[in-house]
Amino acid sequence: MNTIKYILEGLKMSFKAIGSNSLRAVLTMMGVATGIFAITGILTMVNSLQNSITSNLSALGNTTIFVHHWPWAENRNDWYKFIGRPKVSYRDFQKLSSKLENVQAVGYEVSARGQTIQAEGRSASMINVVGITKDQGKVKDLSFNEGRFFTDLETHLGKNVCILGSSIAEALYPKQPAVGKYVRVGKRRLMVIGVQEKQGGSFFPGMPSEDDRVYVPYNAMRNMYNLNKRGIDKVIVIKARQYEDLPQVEESTIALMRASRGLKPRMEDNFAINKQEALMNRFESIFGYLETGGWVISIFSILIGGFSIGNIMYISVKERTNEIGVQMALGSSRDFVLFQFLMEAIMLCMIGGLIGILITLGLGTLIQIGLSQTDLAFEVSFALKDLGIGLFVAFIIGLVAGLVPASMAARLDPVVAIRQS
Repeated sequence: MNTIKYILEGLKMSFKAIGSNSLRAVLTMMGVATGIFAITGILTMVNSLQNSITSNLSALGNTTIFVHHWPWAENRNDWYKFIGRPKVSYRDFQKLSSKLENVQAVGYEVSARGQTIQAEGRSASMINVVGITKDQGKVKDLSFNEGRFFTDLETHLGKNVCILGSSIAEALYPKQPAVGKYVRVGKRRLMVIGVQEKQGGSFFPGMPSEDDRVYVPYNAMRNMYNLNKRGIDKVIVIKARQYEDLPQVEESTIALMRASRGLKPRMEDNFAINKQEALMNRFESIFGYLETGGWVISIFSILIGGFSIGNIMYISVKERTNEIGVQMALGSSRDFVLFQFLMEAIMLCMIGGLIGILITLGLGTLIQIGLSQTDLAFEVSFALKDLGIGLFVAFIIGLVAGLVPASMAARLDPVVAIRQS
């Protein structure tokens, strides 16, 4: 009970001292708040980026391999070598589809970007028209608001049918179902058989969103475009049965692709095997650099706040020397005086830390409200761990910065202190 009374009395006197110099206390708190805002803001930013990028990459699937002419983790100095590689062909796809084992599906897709689609006097531009094979539905796990996926017959015969992304369906048919209606892409008239669920804009610049895609059967795509044109992109997508099969599937894919292209043993691959894992590792290193840089910036803010607290507490001890002498003369122990001033420093920092966290939460919420008005698939993520780190750092600042002034107060001679005016 005495311990609780001791602590409560110390807190009471600390708050009284803070209230008696409210303007100075507020300015000191804002210095600490700036440092804590810097820490929590940067940690929240990195956490939000990590969650958003991970969410975008998870759509690729950790059991999926993408065979392309361009590696995702490329050395930009070698771009001329990659851009000159032959694109993956339908023949490559057929070879892999017939020979690969332990796979759930092998799909092939070709895409033409920057296209325009029209219907009933409305149009949508800068869309991505994608021709896909029948198993691509198993690879991509497409989900629908309306309609369905292509049948085997529609895929085989290259029927003039299509599946719309949600943004395109909203633009062309804002107040009515799109399924059963017709759209025009170039000179081709296509019947809409499905509309995908809304996915949100891609977080990666230059990567088309699923909402802005139009899927058509591969054989229909062949009739709509010259697939050998430079602007047509091609990729083979392979989905392993389970994650443990991925290394074996990757090795087999490399061997079959080399055989399909007639590469001799000493010739290097003229294709790339891309996986979610490669991108994740690449971004993990970026997150590490961002977090390290953020802590370096934050440390300077913390030092400013710490020196500010130490200076204010030193001034407070000097101003209250007479008061300290009176307390000791009336029976207050040196430990209590030390505790009192230490608590004052800690409370200044903790309140400043809470202000910094509230600024982070408020600014983050405003940013999220702004982002909600766009199609960008990004969410501001507040982690309790990051906010807790901010409060812990504020506590440590108060403890370290207040220790020396509090020790000075506790070591004062009561008789000498009372004589101070």
